[in-house]
Amino acid sequence: MDIQNTIRSFLLGETDIVTFRSMYDENLEIENYLQAIIDEIKTTGKPLKKYRCTAGDRVLESTGSIEYLLSPEKSPGLIYGNHVYDSVHTFLTYEWRMMTHDVETAEGASAFYDGVYSIYYQIDQSIPWSDRYSREYSFVLETIPEYLSGGEAEKYIAKHIIPLFPDTMKKSERKKAIKAKIREDFKSEKGYPSWAQSSDWPLGKDGKPATYLGKGKSEGDLRRWRFRDESTGEILVVEQYY
Repeated sequence: MDIQNTIRSFLLGETDIVTFRSMYDENLEIENYLQAIIDEIKTTGKPLKKYRCTAGDRVLESTGSIEYLLSPEKSPGLIYGNHVYDSVHTFLTYEWRMMTHDVETAEGASAFYDGVYSIYYQIDQSIPWSDRYSREYSFVLETIPEYLSGGEAEKYIAKHIIPLFPDTMKKSERKKAIKAKIREDFKSEKGYPSWAQSSDWPLGKDGKPATYLGKGKSEGDLRRWRFRDESTGEILVVEQYY
């Protein structure tokens, strides 16, 4: 495998993100290649190169978040006692608190793309940063409720709901229609969960969203939420720790 061209193909949009993530997971050479870039920066003390990206309507000069790889003591994971970004592996694949690196979700895809890009940019500035994943993530933040953002619920929405309403629609009308369909599919008998960690709304045996029944019994830092699989009648209990 030509590692450099494999990474470039992904960053140029020639290889889709799910395929590249699978290649990344199956070939340690890709991770080692990116880690070598970081190790070289640590050894030489070279300043990080900034790239142009956008945040909403603003154009920024950024290094992404790779400064955490150079100074792990500043890693956001320390705030919550979770994983510290002390290697490319933890930086690109570990989850912390309300954040996911699952590239089948908009948030995960945005974080993973930006992570790979910010590292590779340090040795090759010929590839322009793409706002594709950040735009998709922004749309999700504006459209999908936080209690469904991430995990199997967001994947369900991305696969079964969003495609029903093409982006040729007026944005406001599209968002309104998607939100209405989400409320229709994700039923609740008592409010909505306020997750301790990332969203974890379960799907039933038939692949459709379970119905939320309400909170279960808490024990110390342990929180529980109860759902019903409408296809089987089974009660599903989701547990998370603060």
